[in-house]
Amino acid sequence: MGKRQRLNPEDRRQLMMRSARDSLARYGAQGTGVREICKDLGVSPGLLTHYFSGKDTLFVEAYRDMSQNYRRDIAAITEDETQSAESRLRKLFSLYFSEQWSDEATMSTYSSFWSLSRTNAELKAAFGETFKDQVSSLEKLVADLVKERGVDIDPGPFASFLLVFLEGIWFQLCLNPDALDKDSIQDICWDWLECYLIQKGAARSSA
Repeated sequence: MGKRQRLNPEDRRQLMMRSARDSLARYGAQGTGVREICKDLGVSPGLLTHYFSGKDTLFVEAYRDMSQNYRRDIAAITEDETQSAESRLRKLFSLYFSEQWSDEATMSTYSSFWSLSRTNAELKAAFGETFKDQVSSLEKLVADLVKERGVDIDPGPFASFLLVFLEGIWFQLCLNPDALDKDSIQDICWDWLECYLIQKGAARSSA
């Protein structure tokens, strides 16, 4: 049998962050501690504290690592200027309600991070950083959409509202996965946006 490959420090950190997310998905915020994380990973608690100052720091870094992946997914859509703004926005809607983003494990992990952020100030701040970054990505897309449609909308506030709108529905799916049909809710969200844009376009024409 060959020797077990020795991981470098960054790979070990990545494994621990992944284990923390897996444990949150499996046991929830209240049931996840250093013991559960290390047991699932097959390492001693002392090794975890060698790479992170404690459980709270691990949760913050595990959330930031997860949110960076989501932010990259969003940016890949919003910054693709080979597509029309409408096409990019439709793809963004699809991403929010995709299996990739709305599977049970992902939703359980996110809702656990949200629960922990209520008592972890650094984690709460990380949620705020993620929101600002997402608004920034969405604002440029909304500005392109406004230009395409010729409507009178301030991209900044509308981007913030649209993100809250999508995140709110997505989070409701986290809490009550059987309450909404993902396919129909996506169509309803787009129909609402279409009606709003038509109304704003009509208001501009009559001004």
